[in-house]
Amino acid sequence: MDGLPLQLVAVAAIALLGGVYLSRSRTASKARRPPGPPALPLLGNILQVPGKHLPTYFRGLCEEYGGFVSLNLAGFASSSIGHSVMVLIQSMQPVVLIGDIRLAKEILEKRSYKFSSRPTIPLLHYHIDPAQVYWAFSKQNESHFIARKLTAGLMAAVRAGETEPLQRFEALLNVTHLLDDRGKNWFHHINRVSASMVLSAAFGLHCPTGQEPDLREVIACLAQGVRLATYSASIINVLPFLDIIPGPMPWRKRAQAFRKREDVLYNRLITRAVAGEASSMNTWAAAFAKDDKPEGDQRQLMNQFTGHLCRLRLRQHTAISMHTFILACILYPKWIPRAQREIDAIVGEDRLPSFQDRPHLPFVEAIVRETLRWRPAVRFGVPHQSTADDVVEYKGKEYFIPKGSIIFAVSWAIEHEQERFENPDLF
Repeated sequence: MDGLPLQLVAVAAIALLGGVYLSRSRTASKARRPPGPPALPLLGNILQVPGKHLPTYFRGLCEEYGGFVSLNLAGFASSSIGHSVMVLIQSMQPVVLIGDIRLAKEILEKRSYKFSSRPTIPLLHYHIDPAQVYWAFSKQNESHFIARKLTAGLMAAVRAGETEPLQRFEALLNVTHLLDDRGKNWFHHINRVSASMVLSAAFGLHCPTGQEPDLREVIACLAQGVRLATYSASIINVLPFLDIIPGPMPWRKRAQAFRKREDVLYNRLITRAVAGEASSMNTWAAAFAKDDKPEGDQRQLMNQFTGHLCRLRLRQHTAISMHTFILACILYPKWIPRAQREIDAIVGEDRLPSFQDRPHLPFVEAIVRETLRWRPAVRFGVPHQSTADDVVEYKGKEYFIPKGSIIFAVSWAIEHEQERFENPDLF
């Protein structure tokens, strides 16, 4: 008899899941979804998704079904309703893949008011960042908009060229390192320069060797944060209702340890930056920590902003793009002499290229753009989530995207469309 209530709950939950599934199946039959692989009842396509090389799998689906693909990954996307079985029910939302550049602009730019939110990752949402200041992966809320406003000001200064002297200095130092050891540790030097540029601008933390203790700790925290921000980091990201279990569960212990480690690191860096101990630069940390601005002191947002920037723009975009450039030089060396001739003609042999030379180096510009296209660093980007039902026209047909859908713009597919490129895998 003691087990009867639990059995009744289990039966009721299964019945409710079945009812929701049948209801959604009827809805789906009335409104056309984008094409995609056949799905299993309740489980959807979750068993078909590989544990590794997800961008390649997504690209393959876009090539097979077209530039607009839908999946049903039960448990992949979660709702913030609460810690109950209803979370699992709500998690059965479709995942939409976009592999067409025109469609990506239509949905993510022109209809951004419906598709700019982010899906909730339960471990991140409830345990690592319960205040939701981790704006890159959070839903739209007050902290999200404050962070975007502060960041827009910083990025405007970057686009205006305020960080160009720092970038020139780091580039010159990197060339010196590469020449000194004849490229023996080129991989390390590339990682160093990409990290040092952002940490110098953010906190005044210059890293000339790449062996600095603070840099090592930043990289370690970033790597741990990346692991914890993925759906595979914890079972509650797949089965959110398990979080109703009380007590010191393993995912709670990991989250608490990470928050403590990260807070200690960034509090130290921000304090040094605000006090002017790290350098005489106008650091981003100092800008975030000014009490006299309308938003007040936003040190915690600076912490999350820097972590996001290092992950998505440094460690991935800059460093990986430079790794890709070297790979292209090795595999396709025929274009190198032409690039060298253009640089020699415009820059000469007695100085390094500068930002002012860029408009006069069209072939070098093309090489940079091709590097980003050929092997994009972030191959399916940061996921979006729709906040309302919508109907999108694609190739003469209308497709329904329900509220709560997870949207991936698969750059690995977009930049390799057969319709746009004769042989997209060649550099």
